[in-house]
Amino acid sequence: MINKKYFATLITLVILRLLFIIYSTNFDLMMFTKDSYHYINLSENISQSYFEQNIENYWINTFRLLGYPIFISFFNQFINLENIIYTNLIFDLLSCLLVYKIIYNLKKDQLLGFLGAVLFLLNPNVLISSSQIMTENISMFLLLLTVFLSKSQKTSYIIFSGISLGLFSLAKPFGVYILIFIIILKIFLFKTGVKKILLFSVIPLSVISLIYLNNFQNYGTSFYTTSSYFHMQWFNDASSALCENFDFNQDRVSEPGYKFEEWKLENKFNNQTEPKIFINNLKQDSQEGTFQNIQCKVASIVRSTTWNLFGIRGSNWNNSFIEQPYLNLVKLFSLFYVVLINLIFILTLFSKKNKSYLFYLLLIIFYLTLISILPYGNARTRVLIEPYLVIIFACNVQYLIKNTFKKT
Repeated sequence: MINKKYFATLITLVILRLLFIIYSTNFDLMMFTKDSYHYINLSENISQSYFEQNIENYWINTFRLLGYPIFISFFNQFINLENIIYTNLIFDLLSCLLVYKIIYNLKKDQLLGFLGAVLFLLNPNVLISSSQIMTENISMFLLLLTVFLSKSQKTSYIIFSGISLGLFSLAKPFGVYILIFIIILKIFLFKTGVKKILLFSVIPLSVISLIYLNNFQNYGTSFYTTSSYFHMQWFNDASSALCENFDFNQDRVSEPGYKFEEWKLENKFNNQTEPKIFINNLKQDSQEGTFQNIQCKVASIVRSTTWNLFGIRGSNWNNSFIEQPYLNLVKLFSLFYVVLINLIFILTLFSKKNKSYLFYLLLIIFYLTLISILPYGNARTRVLIEPYLVIIFACNVQYLIKNTFKKT
């Protein structure tokens, strides 16, 4: 059982997070992003069983997966749309419990587990996402649950980890790649047998296959989501812009939504354009320029990695209810938090005291960072790796500090 003092501290932090979300609901700029409206519109289409077939909707209907819109549509039958952000708090609490459990299983130390839970609840990046109608918090929980269950060879754990990854694949476009990556890790790190690999894979593979089949039936061509094509176009354009203007922030202005209008005009597409033609042109155009301006792409990746690892979401904090001078203090704390967590993470890379499971977490961080910085990276895309950074911090901070003092 967790220490009563630890438990009281965690409850206090949970209440503070709840208050933050309550105040945030009065600020539309904070709660609703451009992506939020896409999910909301799709959820309304689902509830009405209506998908208008015109080019203005093709890119949203094929760019976004239906997992989160289905979630919104279901809960919107019982609660107001604005109150859906409270489900983020539930997913954060479940993620917090998993963080504690993973650390405790690794170190057999309640204090370190408590430290990890506190750091997770204080995480400014996750806190911002909790106040937005977005996929980050539910996706973070589902992937963390998959990772937590993946080490076990118990049949029930394997089945549930497959279910959680299947649900994750309905919410995030790179679910198909995560499946392949985790299978490789299970085989080589945890020596999982073929039968159990197949048992783990059956549900996520079924989900992914159904998405491909549904898209083929609706649009006449096979694909998982068009987001990868749009983002590849974005990456090519953004890399060139960065190289031409030598502006470290340049590739943050040409988002897919803005580039779509230009691309549509260039290809003379209109509302009568068939979906198959639209999507196949998008596939083809996204491949052009992939191997051009390599030096610009390297510069863009460096910029993206910096934003991904050290961004503090300043614009989101500016849209919050927090006013000066407290706003600057919050940003300063966010920066301190990010630097501290990443410092321990970097030191851990050179530590010789890594068990296989910690190595597994490190690989998850590297992989998620890699796929989130292409074509761009920002602090929001770091939300998925925040729990793993916290776990590695809690598991290694004591050892690293002792080791540093010994050398000193």
